[in-house]
This record gives sequence, structure tokens and C-alpha cells, in this order.
Amino acid sequence: CTVRGWHACARIAWPSRRRGRWLAPSVGGLGQAVRHARADLCTLAGLALLAGVFFWPVTLGLGWIPRGGGDLVSFLWPTYSYAAEALRAGRLPLWNHSLYSGAPFAADNQSGLFYPIYLLVFLLRPGLPYQVMEWLVVGHVWLAGAGLFVLVRRLLAEAGQPPARRWAIPAALAAAAAYMFSDVFVTHVGNLNIVAVSAWLPWVFLALHRGLEQRSAGWCAAAGLGFGTAALAGHAQMTLALAAALGLYGLWHLARTPRQAPRLAALLGLVFAVAMGVSAVSVVPAVEMMGYTARARLAYPEAAEYSLPWAGLAGFVSPLIFGRGAAGFWAPWARVGLGYAGAVTLLLAGLAPFRARWGLPRYLLLLSAFGLLVALGANTPVHRLLYLAVPGFASLRVPARFVLLPDFALAVLAGLGLARLPTLPARRVWAWGLGLVAGGLVLAATAWATVPGHQAHTRALGWGTGLAGALLLAGAAAAARRSGRWTPAVLVVLACADLVGHGAWVEVERNDPTRGFQHPGVVAYLREQPGPLRIDNASGAWSPDAAARFGLEDIGGISNPLALSAYQTYLGAVGPRGSPLYNFLNAQFVIADKGQPPGDSAFVPVFAEDPQVDVYLNTLAQPRVRLVQAVEVVTRGEQAFGAIHAPDFDPEGVVVLDATSAAARPPVVLASATAAGERTLFYTAYAPEAYRVVARTPGPSYVVFSEVWYPGWRAWIDGVETPVYRANFAFRAVHVPAAGEHTIVMRFDPAAWKLGLAMTLLTLATLGVWGGARLARRA
Repeated sequence: CTVRGWHACARIAWPSRRRGRWLAPSVGGLGQAVRHARADLCTLAGLALLAGVFFWPVTLGLGWIPRGGGDLVSFLWPTYSYAAEALRAGRLPLWNHSLYSGAPFAADNQSGLFYPIYLLVFLLRPGLPYQVMEWLVVGHVWLAGAGLFVLVRRLLAEAGQPPARRWAIPAALAAAAAYMFSDVFVTHVGNLNIVAVSAWLPWVFLALHRGLEQRSAGWCAAAGLGFGTAALAGHAQMTLALAAALGLYGLWHLARTPRQAPRLAALLGLVFAVAMGVSAVSVVPAVEMMGYTARARLAYPEAAEYSLPWAGLAGFVSPLIFGRGAAGFWAPWARVGLGYAGAVTLLLAGLAPFRARWGLPRYLLLLSAFGLLVALGANTPVHRLLYLAVPGFASLRVPARFVLLPDFALAVLAGLGLARLPTLPARRVWAWGLGLVAGGLVLAATAWATVPGHQAHTRALGWGTGLAGALLLAGAAAAARRSGRWTPAVLVVLACADLVGHGAWVEVERNDPTRGFQHPGVVAYLREQPGPLRIDNASGAWSPDAAARFGLEDIGGISNPLALSAYQTYLGAVGPRGSPLYNFLNAQFVIADKGQPPGDSAFVPVFAEDPQVDVYLNTLAQPRVRLVQAVEVVTRGEQAFGAIHAPDFDPEGVVVLDATSAAARPPVVLASATAAGERTLFYTAYAPEAYRVVARTPGPSYVVFSEVWYPGWRAWIDGVETPVYRANFAFRAVHVPAAGEHTIVMRFDPAAWKLGLAMTLLTLATLGVWGGARLARRA
């Protein structure tokens, strides 16, 4: 603050006239860094523009994505709408009362409830228009490309002789386009959770790479934080694919420097420990829930469904050979992603520097081979070994999604190969390009000829191989002119044109996919009815998960791989609408297609003002809660299922209890011992996670709820906690021990969620304290 101090600062900040140069090189370095950052930021903006071009229906408002709506509109949109509405109402949605007569919500990792990006969107746009879902897809595709761009830029900067910016930025840009428009993202446009998890792979890999190369605990913690964030996006299989990429890279480093194995193992352990801690709020409840679903462990034929066939490897050469998209696909196997990442990408990836024995390119080749072997599923023994040995792998289907790993590896290698072009002779480029053309044509023709029915699709083979050959030859011609001023730009344009041209038209939907949710009159009528009440859907015009978007309650919903298996078994065996087991579900209203009654005369039409559907009242629907004196106690689920399907079983007068569902054995109450007197039940409060019922009973009874049983539900009678029993195979009941008026409070209070929340908060707090201490030391 003195004149002398100001003079000293001025000498540092301004050039000396006598020396004619900067006295503080850091200031000049800062300016150079700003210029470099400006170029990178402009390139990232260009990637955003490229994503807007690829998803032109969303950008221009001329259509929708994906084709047919897919899971994005039928499952994810109503699921996220339920979360957004719950948060807007000030409650944390641990339980989903809208579908399947009740089911865990936060424990279903597909909900993405704690994923930071979704949380921000839920809070800012609680109404959640469908356009927001589309833009979330576009944004995550851009996030994937941005991560790949930053990763390749860093890898090129670490090179012994880093390429000039004229080559480095186009190389990173081409790699980014190759990843963000690869087959995983194109095929799964309708699976936002798959796109979201996959988008984090480049970022997490970059942090792990820096952590292991620099032996930095800070970077490894950052990798764990990114990996945990990706896991919160809600797709277990893609999370496992990310774990495989990170774990194999850690093992690669261990093999490369065995003398530092303890330190490297500790750093890798830190990555997974932080990731587990960050995602525990979702993962711990999900692990508990998995045991109550049909996906606890699949038989191997189910787990191997949607494997990539050997012939499908030709899809890496051209996606047109077997037909692109759901509309054009003609091969006899179930449509899966074929892994196309661009013909120009293949050309450039083959030019990467593979000479170094323990260099990153060789690891990427290993990762690509591993991903392919897993994607081939039942066609190789690798998938079966993982099914038998890796925890959680037996719960997953669609092995073909592991083409994410070769797509990622090819994209990075393409960036490294393009940046290396100035040092390669033209004959090497032409040799690889022509060899790739010949090998690709042979592979494509051979694979096409082995598929039954190929004779009717010669045009697909011609278009696919012809376009792939032309792209490869054009790319080789451009790459061979390595001294040309515009060579990098030409290769980037060619790579982008290849990917956009092959994919931008595949998942375009011309018709509004949200039509199944556009029944405002029906929604208003049902909301006016006194509740709680449930509906049943017998209409093709009403979306199966519409109840979740509108705050209604449905006994069913769209097919969900994580639905509770006991309830799904019960629902699949209730018989026709109007049967006693069906009426037990409290389905008071049925939505049916126009003029098509859902059952017999017990279903009375009550609302017919919608042009597509009618609403019927089920006059035999039982109340949500009932008093029962007669009880049958069983010890296995099979016994309970048999008991409720006995010819003389009446859910209005008898309850079947599972003795193993609570710590205390359920008391047996005999109907003959029950005195006559007033018997009434009514709700005094009702919310998804908690409700209160007042019961007046003349003697010991069971209060039976047509609410799905799940661990974590607790009950109190007059302030004293009492066991919650599994009743009638899939539902809940509590025992009222004496006559009189009693207040029953039931609340969803899962211990698994509280444990996961504690682990996540502890992990974040530890990271915050650690990071703050490091910053303080630097300061």
C-alpha cells in the first residue's frame, strides 16, 4: 500500500523499457492461457451447435425424439414428473403411491431422484414439460462430447512432443463427435438414464488418468466423485460398464509399475470408496430392493438376451447393412446397438501411436476387446464368467450395451491418430486406409451373407458398403495430405458429416408421443372424487404410467424390470375384472377405450366426455382398509399364494398372514370369539409416506390394507409400535389386540435409505473438509 510497494508491483506488471521484455513471465503465460482457453471454449460451443444440428427436431421444433416415444415418454417422463411434483409439494418421494398399488420410489435407481442435474431441473421446472426431457437428452449428449474433447486435449498436451494447436483442437473435436454420436447414444436416445451415465465416462476417466499418472489422491477423489454422480443418474448396467473401464485401467497401471502397486491400489480403492459413498443414498436402498424384484438373479438365458451376434460386428463398418433404426432393421435377431462410431473414426483410430508397450493406446485396444467380448454375450464364454463371478452381473440383461467401451476407445484413439498425422508418411496412411476398405467390405459381405433372409436386402448391403468405402477413401485421401493447411478441418468435417448423416434421422418422431397423457377431462373428473382411490387401465389410448404424472393412483403401470415380484405375481393371477382378488385392490374406476366396457354389469359408465376413452365405476370394489377377524397363518410365500387362490377364500372375511414377515408371530384371532358391536374404519390423514386410520372394533381384529408390503413400513397403534405383517401374499396388516377405538399410524421409514443418506453425507463432508484444507494450505 506504500508508494514503494506500488512501484514494485508496477515493475512486475508492466514491461521494463530498459530490458524491452516482460519482467513477469507468469503474466504473459496467463494471456496465452486465456487465448488457449478461448479457443477451447469456442470449440465446446461448436460441439453444442453440432448437437443442435444432430437433434434438429428438438432444436427447430419440427418433431420429437425418440421414434415412438420409447421409455423417455412412457416411463421416464412420468417417473421424473412424480419426483418433481413431490419436491414442489415439499416432500421427499421415498414411496410411489401412484403405480403398482404402491412401490419404493427412491430405492428404484431408475428414478434418478438424487442425480444433481435432475434435482436442479425438478426444482426449476416442477411441471416438467416433455420438451425438458428432450433437452436433457441433448444436454447429456453434449456433456459426453465435451468430456471426450477435454480428455483428448489433455492427453495430447501430455505427449512428449505435443502437436500444434492447428492439429490438437481438430483432433479433440473429431474424437468428441465420434463419441457423442456413436451407436450407444443414437440407439438409446429414448433411454435418458443410459445416455446420462455414459456421458460421464470421459470425465471420470480423465480424473482417474491424472490421479494415477501423478499419484494424486485429489484427482482420484475427483474421479470417485464423478463416478458416484454418474451412478446417481440411474442405470446399473452402464454404471457397471464405467466401473469396468476404471478398474481395468487401474489394473493396467498396476501391471505397468508393480513396484508401486500398494500406492496405486490405495488410489484405485479411494476412487471406488468415494464413488460408493457419494452414491450410497441411492445404491444402498437399491441393493435392498433388488432382492424383492424378479431381477434379483436372472437365469442365464434371460441375462444373455439381446447379445450382439457375431454378424453384428459388421455394424462397426456400416450401420446400414442390417437396416438403421427400429423402422429399417431387418435382421432376425432382436435389435441392439451395433457399435458404429464412424468409418472415418475407424480410419483415424488405426493411425494412433501403438508402439509404446505400456502406452494408453494399447490399453484402449484392450478395453475395446473386453467390451466387445462382453457385448457378444452368450456367443463367448466371457459374459458367462462375469455372470457367475461378478456381484450384480446376474441381474442385468442386454449385454450388447457394452459396445459403449469400444466406442469410447475408438473415439479417443481417433483423436490421437488425427493429431499424429503430421509425423506419418502418406504411404502408411494409404496402406491402412485401403486395407481397412478391403477388410471392411469382406467382413460386411460375409456377415450379411450368413444372416437368413439376406437375399431380400441386397440394396442395404450396397448402400452400406458403398458409403463406408467412399468415406474411408475420402478420409485416406484427406489424411495423406498431411501438409495441407486445411487437412485437419477437412477430416473433422468428414467425420462429423459421416456421423450426423448416419444418425440424425434415425430417432425422429413426427407424431406427438405424449398423446396418451392428453386426457384433461378424465384427469379432472378423477381428481374430483373423494379419496384415496385407485384406477385400473384397460385402454390403449391412456398411457400406462399416466397416473404418476397426474398424482392419481393405479393398480398397474408400464412393465418395470424393478417392480416388486410378489405384487406382480398377485396382479397376474387375480383373474377377470370383478373377481374377489381383483376387487380387493380397491380399483374403483376403470379407464377403457371408447365404447368397450372392461367387464360385466358391475362396471357402470360414469364419464364419457373424452373422445377416446370412457371411465367406468367398479361397484364391487372393496375399500382400501378393512377389519378382519378370521386369520390363516403360513410360513412360505407359496403357501400364501395357494391359500388366497383356494375356492372358498374371501378377502373380506379372512386374511392370510406370513409368519416370517415380522419378528413376532401373528396372533390367531377366531371369528367365533369376536363379540358383536360397532365396526368402523376411516382415514384421518393420508399421504404417500404416512397415513392415519381410526378403527372401532368390538374385539381383537386385524386391520388389513390393500397397500403393498415392503420392509421399512412401520406401524403404531395408540402410540405403541406394532409389527406390520405381510398379508394376502403381497399386502399389509396390523393386529389390534383389544376392542374399542384405536388410532393406527403407518409410516414408511426405511433403515436402508437412512444408512445410505448417512454414508453420502459423511462422504461429502469428508471431501469438503479435505478439499478446504488443501486449498487453505495452498493459500
